Amino acid sequence: MATALVSLPFIFHFTLTTATTTASGNLVINLIHYESSTLSPYNSKDAIKNLYSHKIIKQASSNEYISNLVPSPRKVVFLMNFSIGEPPIPQLAVMDTGSSLTWVMCHPCTSCSQQSVPIFDPSKSSTYASLTCSECNQCDVMNSECPYSVEYVGSGSSEGVYAREQLTLETLDESIVRVPSLIFGCGRKFSISSNGYPYQGINGVFGLGSGRFSLLPSFGKKFSYCIGNLRNANYKFNKLVLGDKANMQGDSTTLNVINGLYYVNLEAISIGGKKIDIDSTVFERSATDNNSGVIIDSGADHTWLTKYGFEVLSFEVENLLEGVLAQDKHNTYTLCYNGVVSRDLSGFPVVTFHFAEGAVLDLDAASMFIQTSENVFCMAVLPGNYFGDDYESFSSIGMLAQQNYNVGYDLNGMRVYFQRIDCELLDG
Repeated sequence: MATALVSLPFIFHFTLTTATTTASGNLVINLIHYESSTLSPYNSKDAIKNLYSHKIIKQASSNEYISNLVPSPRKVVFLMNFSIGEPPIPQLAVMDTGSSLTWVMCHPCTSCSQQSVPIFDPSKSSTYASLTCSECNQCDVMNSECPYSVEYVGSGSSEGVYAREQLTLETLDESIVRVPSLIFGCGRKFSISSNGYPYQGINGVFGLGSGRFSLLPSFGKKFSYCIGNLRNANYKFNKLVLGDKANMQGDSTTLNVINGLYYVNLEAISIGGKKIDIDSTVFERSATDNNSGVIIDSGADHTWLTKYGFEVLSFEVENLLEGVLAQDKHNTYTLCYNGVVSRDLSGFPVVTFHFAEGAVLDLDAASMFIQTSENVFCMAVLPGNYFGDDYESFSSIGMLAQQNYNVGYDLNGMRVYFQRIDCELLDG
């Protein structure tokens, strides 16, 4: 998988006024596991896995890289349905807290994959409007359009134009919510790497980041998602809630939004109630290093820890399992063992991530380890320098660490909430 940074051809910086509507009521949307049997043949496991690699977006106005990091070579992504345009055209996209931009494939499109739902044709929508040169700093003067380009390192790229369009969501209670004049990316060109991006059946990304293109102001700047056991692909209670009825329960900690990403203050890690010897300053974000600090991300199953934090955690885990299980040495990035998680780690102590102000995430064996083959499992934590030394100070809390939790984001109060719960028990 490629790790080099790729400079993007188009850069965008906007000062825009976006018309929005605020949803009322309980806006609950079903989330679809990427291995779910309800998906069409075009949405197969092999087609969707590795959907995201390390996303790099460069801004010319500051000449800095904003890194939307999805580190793991194995992905568990959740998909959702929405429609765009008038008449509404259904889309199937990835729910992504690591992206503020919502984008879909559009006609005319180069190298678009075969889809199970129609590719959006803006010429047939009565509500579509391209952004004009007066609305952006970087403009394709010949076509009077504002281009975007997103590079997925190791997986290809998406290019197109910024536009305004009506977004339509259908909730679990069959109500309809429309957001007019949403700024989104209308993708016209896709390059495909050896990993096969873009993947069949996926039309784009539903961005839940909080950057300048975010749709969250339309929903009161609150959302939550509840995720069950990721190994149960057909668990039917995975859900996303947008708006004031989002579930804000359980422990909470301060949320910091930087470049649209969700940063938290990780203070300690414990195993079986005993804190391991990691200096908490290694998890702090440096004002001079964009690739530092700890984010929460819905786009990867694995967790990243800083190189130092990973080494200390691995040392403790290795000591616990020494003489109990034989190591598998084929993976050079993380600890792997011969065995079966459910059988051989039934007594493994809970690993706890301790955040500022007392919030915690408890990781049992099923959240700390992932079965990679019939008789081999690996720790579902990778070092920050997995994709290169530039990221050795970076940490990301992946979805395995968040399984069996409801995670609530309150961007008004700048808090994130963690509640361990069976999603079936939640209202909505």
